[in-house]
Amino acid sequence: MKWKMGFSIIPTQILMDERLSRSCLVVFWVLTVHIFRGKKFCFPSTTTIAREAHSSRPTVIKAIKELEHYGYLEVERFSGGVSKYYLKALV
Repeated sequence: MKWKMGFSIIPTQILMDERLSRSCLVVFWVLTVHIFRGKKFCFPSTTTIAREAHSSRPTVIKAIKELEHYGYLEVERFSGGVSKYYLKALV
């Protein structure tokens, strides 16, 4: 995907949380890039997240579970493997 110039921010709360792995930080950052104006969620596939995070799909899945465990991410899962990601630290 080609992005127009811009930026996204990782909240300091997440950046400084020593419980989180580096993969969590990168996955959270990728998810922030997918948040559209006025929305509180995004829904990229784990394959897209992995490609943009320069990580493997299993690493992304583990990071998503970790972010969910620590309350930084809420995942609404649907049939067919589609998920909607709510970034709690941005609320």
